[in-house]
Amino acid sequence: MNLVITIEIFVYAFTALFAIMNPLGAIPTLISLTSDYSLDERTRVIKTSVLMAGGMVFGFTLLGVYIFSFLGINIDDFKVAGGLLLFKVAFDMLQGRTSNTKLTKSEEEESEERNAIGVTPIGTPLLAGPGSITTAILINSKEANNLPGQFAMGLGFLLVIVVTYVILMFSFPISKRMGKTGTMVVSRIMGLLLASIAVELITTGIISIILAANL
Repeated sequence: MNLVITIEIFVYAFTALFAIMNPLGAIPTLISLTSDYSLDERTRVIKTSVLMAGGMVFGFTLLGVYIFSFLGINIDDFKVAGGLLLFKVAFDMLQGRTSNTKLTKSEEEESEERNAIGVTPIGTPLLAGPGSITTAILINSKEANNLPGQFAMGLGFLLVIVVTYVILMFSFPISKRMGKTGTMVVSRIMGLLLASIAVELITTGIISIILAANL
C-alpha cells in the first residue's frame, strides 16, 4: 500500500466518523445538561463522555469481524443495512433534527437526574450511537485490510476523539461564537457528507450482492 492510499484511508476514516459523531451538534445538549455544573464537574463529564465514545468505537471496530462471524452476517448485507441507517441519521441532520437513533427524549430527561451524564446520554448514544458504531465497523471492513490501512484508520479515529474532546471543552465559547444558526449550518454540512458516504455504502453493497448471486 502506497502513501497516497494510506492518507486517503486516514482522511476517509476521520471525515466519516467526525460527520456521524458530530461533536458540534452535541454542544447544545452538553450545555443544557451541565448548565449548573462547576468547571471541574463539566470537565469530568466531558472526559467521561469522550472516553466512553472512544472505547465503544474502538471496541466495536476490533470486535466487529468476530460478531459478523458468530452471527453469520455477510459484510455486503451489513453495508446495505448500515448505509440505510447512516442515511436516516444524515437525513435527520439535514432537517436540523437530532436523530432518534442517537438520543431519545426519555434518555435526555433521565440524564438530568443522574450525575453520570458523561456515560449516557452524551457518551452514548449522542456521540457513539448505532451510527458511529456502524461507521467504524464498515470502515474497518472496507478499508483497513492490512497493517498500514489499519494504522491509518486507527489514527483517523483517534484524531476524531481528540478533536471531539477539544470541541466539547470549549463548548461554551464555541456556542456563543457560532450561535444556534451556525451550529445548524455545520450539522447540515456534516449531514450532506454523511449522506454521500451512506449512498456509496448502499451502492457498493448492492452491487457486491448482485455479483455474488450471479456467480
